[in-house]
Amino acid sequence: MLEVNAPVGNIFANREFENIEDGNYERLQVSRIELEKRILRKKTDCGTDVGLKLNPGVRLRHGDIIRGKDPKIIIEQLPEKVISMRLKPGNPTEINVLLGHMIGNMHKPISIQNEDILIPIQSEAEKDIFIKIFHSIVNYIEIKIDERLFLPQSGTEGHHH
Repeated sequence: MLEVNAPVGNIFANREFENIEDGNYERLQVSRIELEKRILRKKTDCGTDVGLKLNPGVRLRHGDIIRGKDPKIIIEQLPEKVISMRLKPGNPTEINVLLGHMIGNMHKPISIQNEDILIPIQSEAEKDIFIKIFHSIVNYIEIKIDERLFLPQSGTEGHHH
């Protein structure tokens, strides 16, 4: 079993790994929730047994490389269910402010991808809850359920009261 304490780089952040398309790598597919764990055991897509026992303060991210020699092992975050919201064109400024305020009151992590605001969900039934929360501005936004890679904006991990 390969034991990992910290990543050696990230394909999105380190120039030395940006052209890793040579095919000499394995993927370790993990959920966003698993990425938050310090200790985890999984197998790569090629069957390599990996034991994560991360050093304190180390957290894995999508694109991290956990073994630098060949074959390299890359962390690949799995897509998950999200509510995707998009403002309709031509909205008055106050609608944008109200939407931001309402989302902020939910204390949930968000991701902004192009014009879409994403919030992770557990079930499709949550769409009805979002429609009720945004009832006063629902005609100004598009709300749909999607399956996407959720990468929270820095500083928006959410908290609970």
